[in-house]
Amino acid sequence: MTRPRRVGSPQGLRERKKAVTRTAIADAAFELVRDRGVDAVTIEEIADRAMVSPRTFSNYFGSKEAAVLHAGHVEPEALLAGFDDRPTEEPPLVALDATLRVTIRALTPEQTGAIRATEELVERDPALLPFRMAQFDRFEAVVRRAVARRLGVEDAEAAYPRLVAGAAVSAIRTALRQWMLDEHGDAASLASLVEQYLVELSAGLPPEAASAAGHG
Repeated sequence: MTRPRRVGSPQGLRERKKAVTRTAIADAAFELVRDRGVDAVTIEEIADRAMVSPRTFSNYFGSKEAAVLHAGHVEPEALLAGFDDRPTEEPPLVALDATLRVTIRALTPEQTGAIRATEELVERDPALLPFRMAQFDRFEAVVRRAVARRLGVEDAEAAYPRLVAGAAVSAIRTALRQWMLDEHGDAASLASLVEQYLVELSAGLPPEAASAAGHG
């Protein structure tokens, strides 16, 4: 039997130290690339700024671009916290809207500032765009699995979970782009935009289509 992990245990301490190291590397990468551009920064320089070895850098990130975009990144699982607990009668997009309305509004000014800074950096340095898209792809995969779980669809790769997740993430990306146009936008205004776009989508994706589309 696996022994429950205790707070303050060696394993817990190791995980916290890893998280601190990962954050230090990401912050160093972001600062250097923000100031000089991604092509003018090396992994060795990032490692030196974070006070780790290049080998340690490679243990945490596969590229300098991935490290840059990890700075201030909010994990998809954190944004979807509470989704599985929504009332079962809610269609997936309604449940997703209700969940994100809470989690996005709970973002701190520091977190929304990091999101804005990341979007500005990607806009300025197109070399980062494929890595930013990979983050959205991962978000979509997490949403897809959550939708399949909610509907009892065994195959998360089935058409309906893919359709819902793809449409939802597209709406969220659109909301983010609109939010960026307002330099004073905060967590509440971002949540409102996400809500608006998900509500506009929800009528066109009834959950009853899951059984048919899932076998398509």
